[in-house]
Amino acid sequence: MMAPHVNPRASEYTIVLRGYGRIQILFPNGSNAMDTEIKVGDIFYIPRYFPFCQIASRNGPLEFIGFTTSSEKSNPQFLAGAASLLKTLLGPELAASFGVSEDTMRHVVDAQHDAVILSSTWAAPGGGG
Repeated sequence: MMAPHVNPRASEYTIVLRGYGRIQILFPNGSNAMDTEIKVGDIFYIPRYFPFCQIASRNGPLEFIGFTTSSEKSNPQFLAGAASLLKTLLGPELAASFGVSEDTMRHVVDAQHDAVILSSTWAAPGGGG
């Protein structure tokens, strides 16, 4: 699974090159915008500020290529994993916003050691037609 992330600079287009999987896209308010299976040849659009993640099927890798609508360097903000934006925000303010102690917040934020590609016991259903 590619860690959930958001692009604060531009919208993104992605083309599935190989494999099957799932894409989950949220509205900026956190409600579900799309949760669907994807396959080779599918093209999808993710608006700026919409969090999303791509999840490979149990049957193999999911390969895709993506590009943005900006010529500037893209700096995706990861929402989970070792490269998470939460690590940058870690402190008493973040803990207070979740209503937990700093130690609890640090334990949660530091729990994931993978950065961009996250392993999971769960995977998208196998595709294939």
